[in-house]
Amino acid sequence: MKVIVPLDEQAGQHSRMSEHFGSAPFYAVANTEMATFEIIPNTSMHNDHGQCTPADFFAELGINALLCNGIGARAANKLHMMGIEVYMAAMAPNLETALMRFSQGTLAKVTAEQACQGHGCH
Repeated sequence: MKVIVPLDEQAGQHSRMSEHFGSAPFYAVANTEMATFEIIPNTSMHNDHGQCTPADFFAELGINALLCNGIGARAANKLHMMGIEVYMAAMAPNLETALMRFSQGTLAKVTAEQACQGHGCH
């Protein structure tokens, strides 16, 4: 399974998770079956709020799931419509923790109630 995780930095498995999906400077693209990952830059992070389009890029990569600490309702809905499952990472501090929680099956899928409804939601 291919999983994407928004990150604040490029520090390998210890990279801090970003609190927001679309404005994260980096994303980790992890293959959970192969236990590998690569960190790529978010090339759409400087767009206006609500205009980030990383979801379109994720579909091209064959991503199956997103692990995040925060995501807007519109972005979560778009990902769901594209067949990409969205999971809350339970405020995981870093990539390693988020992937571990996902592999253990302890993360909950995002519902409309869990998605951010505006700035300052967490």
